Amino acid sequence: MSADQAGRTPKGKMMGVKVYMLDDQVQTFNVPQKCQGVILYNEVSHRLQLLEADYFDLEYLDEKGICCWLDHEKPLLKQVSAKDPRFRFAVKFYTPDPGLLEEEYTRYLFALQVKRDLASGDIPCSENTAALLASYIVQAELGDFLEEEYVDHTYLSNFKFFKNQSEDLELKIMEYHQGHIGQSPAEADFNLLDTARKVELYGIRMHEAKDHEGVPLTLAVAHMGVLVFQNQTKINTFSWAKIRKLSFKRKKFLIKLHPEGYLVGYSKHSDTASKIPTGYYKDTVEFYFDTRNECKNFWKKCIEHHAFFRCHIVKKLPRNRTRVVSRGSSFRYSGRTQKQLVEYVRENYVKRPAFERSTSARSIASRSYGANKSNTSTLNSNYGHNSTSSGSHILEQSPKETRDTPSVASTRLVEKAEVHDDSSQSASAGSLSEKSPRSQRTKAAVDNTYDSPPSTNKQMVDRKMSAPVFSQLHHPEIEEHELSRSSEVGNIPEILEEDEERTRHPRFRSPAPDYQNISEVAEAMREEAGVRERPTFTTGVQPERSEPIISSPKENGHVSPLPSYSDALEIEQQRSQVQSVTTVTTTTTTSSQRYIQDDDEPEPLPPPPPEPLQEVNSVSPSVARATKKYPADRAYYIAKELLMTERTYKKDLEVLTVWFKDTWFRNAASKEDVWPETLMHLMFSHLDPLYEQHCQFLREVEQRLAFWEGKSNAHLNGEYRRIGDVMLNNMEVLQLYINYIEKHEEILNEIQNAQRTNRKFETIYKEFEGQKVCYLPLNTFLLKPAQRLLHYQLILTRLLSHYNNDHNDYRDCYEALQKVKEITSRFEDQVRHLENLQKLVELQRDLVGIDNLVQPIREFIREGCLQKLSRKGYQQRMFFLFSDMLVYTSRTATPTLQFKVHGQLPLRGMIVEENGSKMDVANSFAIYGGNRCLMVAASTQEEKDKWIEDLVEAILKAKEQGDEKIKFQSLKSNASSEGLDSSDLQDDQTAALSGGEKQIQHRANTTMHVCWHRNTSVSIHDHYVAIENQLSGYLLRKFKNSNGWQKLWVVFTNFCLFFYKTFQDDFPLASLPLLGYSVTTPAESDNIHKDYVFKLQFKNHVYFFRAESEYTFERWMETMRSATQRQIQEPVSEL
Repeated sequence: MSADQAGRTPKGKMMGVKVYMLDDQVQTFNVPQKCQGVILYNEVSHRLQLLEADYFDLEYLDEKGICCWLDHEKPLLKQVSAKDPRFRFAVKFYTPDPGLLEEEYTRYLFALQVKRDLASGDIPCSENTAALLASYIVQAELGDFLEEEYVDHTYLSNFKFFKNQSEDLELKIMEYHQGHIGQSPAEADFNLLDTARKVELYGIRMHEAKDHEGVPLTLAVAHMGVLVFQNQTKINTFSWAKIRKLSFKRKKFLIKLHPEGYLVGYSKHSDTASKIPTGYYKDTVEFYFDTRNECKNFWKKCIEHHAFFRCHIVKKLPRNRTRVVSRGSSFRYSGRTQKQLVEYVRENYVKRPAFERSTSARSIASRSYGANKSNTSTLNSNYGHNSTSSGSHILEQSPKETRDTPSVASTRLVEKAEVHDDSSQSASAGSLSEKSPRSQRTKAAVDNTYDSPPSTNKQMVDRKMSAPVFSQLHHPEIEEHELSRSSEVGNIPEILEEDEERTRHPRFRSPAPDYQNISEVAEAMREEAGVRERPTFTTGVQPERSEPIISSPKENGHVSPLPSYSDALEIEQQRSQVQSVTTVTTTTTTSSQRYIQDDDEPEPLPPPPPEPLQEVNSVSPSVARATKKYPADRAYYIAKELLMTERTYKKDLEVLTVWFKDTWFRNAASKEDVWPETLMHLMFSHLDPLYEQHCQFLREVEQRLAFWEGKSNAHLNGEYRRIGDVMLNNMEVLQLYINYIEKHEEILNEIQNAQRTNRKFETIYKEFEGQKVCYLPLNTFLLKPAQRLLHYQLILTRLLSHYNNDHNDYRDCYEALQKVKEITSRFEDQVRHLENLQKLVELQRDLVGIDNLVQPIREFIREGCLQKLSRKGYQQRMFFLFSDMLVYTSRTATPTLQFKVHGQLPLRGMIVEENGSKMDVANSFAIYGGNRCLMVAASTQEEKDKWIEDLVEAILKAKEQGDEKIKFQSLKSNASSEGLDSSDLQDDQTAALSGGEKQIQHRANTTMHVCWHRNTSVSIHDHYVAIENQLSGYLLRKFKNSNGWQKLWVVFTNFCLFFYKTFQDDFPLASLPLLGYSVTTPAESDNIHKDYVFKLQFKNHVYFFRAESEYTFERWMETMRSATQRQIQEPVSEL
């Protein structure tokens, strides 16, 4: 809240207020005596130039010695004495994910808070964890470990990390410190926060209380809810999703729960006087404090934490004036919520002055209070984090055009992404050595396993950034959990870190005499843009400049702009012409702006050949005339689709043959008998030959497309304007596909058996699925080879429909199609069976409370969200329709966000009643099964019709089955009651997981989670259509509030768009589930003056994408419509 919001600053007598900062400095602030608390808070935030100020606040001790937070809307003198007012600046809201902290300075302050908590004993942990935390503090303050200078542990004696600091602990700290060589202070801060957040009592402040039986307890509030401890052991958690109301009455603190109930109450332990939960139900839980002030103080902290972490926005209501009869406290949280803060920071970030670390023993080039910008490079780290964490989600943002200013109000977000220089790797490389996983980081011996980021010397390269691709869905009925993205990140980044060596010695800084023609220049530029960059992304937004150039750093702080390479169009020009582009001068770290911007008078994209994807406005007309265009033949774009999808298929195979195999090798090296040798041999003996053959095929396709595009004299000969011969020569691989498909079900069964019998294998398997590179469930990647043959068939069919019978490529395409068709027809039923089996296995993992879901004769039919009538009214439930039963569930509050089964109904004898007198809710219908009746309502009439049609058809088929074929599942004892909470189901589900992060196995882009959030459904037929419509390639995505376009590598699979910077990236940087979206062409009001543009919209979330040609546009429209529920009416030919 600003001073303006709180009213004008009152005039009158001033008083000096001492504030103890996190770096132990004491600063004095002169404020009016009659001012409200917000005035002092704003003064502190302004002096610190703190953008993410809402994470922090001022705390003080009242006259009773109770530690309280400053009330922003209450006069200062009503909170502290006027004699010697003292406050302490501290972290108020401990974020569970340090990756959400955008500014390095904010992370530095959080690190100081952790250091303070460690020294005061407020973050109790094991000795190993404490030593690791202290080692990061030392790394940030002293830098790298120097053997010649730090002979023994005595160099740590000047640090006071803990209350009882011993020599043994200092030796452990020194040992960990030796492993942090190369980490910058910013990296050390991030690693410190990432390690601290895994400690159970991170950010926990205990408040003594008693339960209704007088048993001593301690209460705490955190981001997830209200916690109950006994003797430092957490015995209960009241999550915000279960809490209906928080209140206090004198000394009594009340937690009112939702009607579904929550496990509360305590009973005597068998061998001690302590108490444990008993499991009976109670709608209101009571705790008692010693005094009313303590009770109210804790209540206020709960209100603030709930508002900050749980709410999207907090309404600003005026405080109640004093009444004759009090109606209770009028206290409300007055700051921004976390969601508002994240959105505010991303819209208002600018580069800030460097700060000096107060206790650092080395020179830090980051930021200082009021200091000028430094000429040294900015210190950054790899801030990749798992965005699937519960509670971490992304909001729609509106990037604004701002300039660098020191004011907080006009700040702007600049985020980082890491680029690994790999100059030896070619675009078509297929060997395992070039595609091996990144080297594993050394793991510290800590309570929860932690990986430290690699140490590299980097400089910043700024790029234009877009609004988030994956928008947050806000549904009034869905408040418990939000959708989060598969990658770790909030936006599609355009700001990269590049190695210093590359920025100091750019390849195209000056004309090179060894380039003899234009094509060589373009080819080198293509290699620089498309091959050398292998990024690991976080997020970012648009930079300030709008010059449409690509810059390469050069000496003396100048930038030499160069035209960029586009995958859809090469800008080929002589070096001398390149040098004519205007240079841009910078005063800080060299940054190159890479993005696309439309001209003031945009020209429409002609039909093939297309317009350049990236435009260099300052290039002379003669250079523009030298631009080479792609062939206009439609067959070229069909062949190019083959190339684009082959690249994606290769990356999908690498998830298994490179990344998963590497996990196996590392486990084998540890000499732990975890991995079944039979399974590994069975899997890789069939996958490795496929992968090697595919790499060779991909190289041939890339070479043919290069010839087709005229990159050599071969284009003068018409025989290279074809692709059928390449595909026909590749048909020898069909036998490998046959062998794999025949063994696929055996492989899948072996995996399931290993997971059931080998707990350690199950843990490693789930941990691997949690990695960013495994962006889909692992079983889905196992199905990719079986699905790839269908894609070959579709590609060849399109080519034949385009060619005349006398075309020189027709016969080869026809012969190749016949061979592929023979295999696809032969294994069509088996592949459908495998797809059904894979879906059942996935559901078995995500459904809690039902056994033996995978049955040979069971078929999946539909999954989706319906509103089910119960005693509490209509409540959201997830329904799963199988060939023999209907199962309904609700999503649990566990970290894995699984679905708990409430009941099942057999299809034999089931009756569906569409209309009835009791049905007063729109789109409702009744389901009668056995002795039960379910009253349900769909979101739309269309959804209702789909469910009724599938139910009726499934019921008729179930009647034809004999009784001996029906095998019903046994529900676990707690699965049939909707009143039970899922907390008693967590032990079996999470016992195999060793850390909090490893428990997050759900994927927010899977169909069941998307259906849950978007209140829709998906059938097995929809899955079959989506399999036929997988696509990948480069698209331009329009920036939200400007005419710029951002080039992205886009992969469509499993009803979801996955976004990359290039096809070489190992994992997606963002994702966009398409269920519920509509796909249309832009309207006049959208003001899009470009051809080949399609529009995706869900409620108020709108995205524009631009294809390179008419054929590519048609294909993307076709695939998008296959995954969306609302489709365009006009035919594609008229678009």
